[in-house]
Amino acid sequence: MWPDHLPPELAADDTLGDRFAFLLREACGGRFGPISWFRTDWQRGGARTGRSTFRTDEGTDDAVVVKVPVGPTELLWNKRLQPDEADRYGITARLYASGEALGDYDLAWMVIERFPEGPLFGLKRTDAIDLMADAAARFYWRAAKFPATEPQRREPWDQHFERSRQQCQTNNLPEKQRWNTLLRTAQKSLEGWVAEWRSRSTGEWCHGDLHPANAMSRSNRPEDPAMLIDLAEVRPGHWLEDAIYLERLYWTRPERIAATPPAKLIARKRLERGLRNDENTQRLADIRRLLLAGSAPAFLRTEGNPVVLKATLDVLDQTLQRLG
Repeated sequence: MWPDHLPPELAADDTLGDRFAFLLREACGGRFGPISWFRTDWQRGGARTGRSTFRTDEGTDDAVVVKVPVGPTELLWNKRLQPDEADRYGITARLYASGEALGDYDLAWMVIERFPEGPLFGLKRTDAIDLMADAAARFYWRAAKFPATEPQRREPWDQHFERSRQQCQTNNLPEKQRWNTLLRTAQKSLEGWVAEWRSRSTGEWCHGDLHPANAMSRSNRPEDPAMLIDLAEVRPGHWLEDAIYLERLYWTRPERIAATPPAKLIARKRLERGLRNDENTQRLADIRRLLLAGSAPAFLRTEGNPVVLKATLDVLDQTLQRLG
């Protein structure tokens, strides 16, 4: 299986971009213009991403993004979700070219559409959450054509909560006593809530990284739908995993989603696409909120921002009250 990151000896090679540019032009029959390589905050292991143009069969020079290497999941789902007769807009970037090797390197790569308007996050559109919900529902509708038979992800929630308790005892967290009280209360019923969550249907595909920086627009017109990118985390699961992940990004600014709660919007958009929702969707959403909020202190390295912790603590408190 080809990797989604470069081997150490290649990652340290400063001339690799030029070498890849030559090999990509060769693989694509010289269709590329100059490639401008850049790094994103989330890239690892020396992966290369570049901007260029690609000469199409119609003779146009379309703006594209080059990614090398890419993992098997990302390449597979970019291929699966290309536009077809039933879905002329598609749900992800148009795929111009791809391969599972580059010259003598066992590295997968792809050339995809470059969206002129950029991510919804940067556009700061007031309808961003509505567009995200619509894009998510379109993703589930398209992905439903492919059976989700892989094993589901199984989080050790009891260990996370116990680790959270330990972190509260050994670190000077804001509102430390309130954290201890709420975590202790949650642990009394945690086993039952975890059992409910694990009994959910997991026969669908989740995007796995649903947030406004991964949603692109081909134009800034309200009628144009959003497209989802970065499909490396697609996995079997339940759509609420995406919905609460998206919601969680706004826990520090709940006023931004007060009128447009992601879970409710996605549930409605799913129904419009003919997809079913659980009868206990609201309760499942609360259980997911509780599991994520209660686990936050266990991961202080990434979740330790005081503002984030305060907002997360409030969500834990409110969710506990609703779940009883």
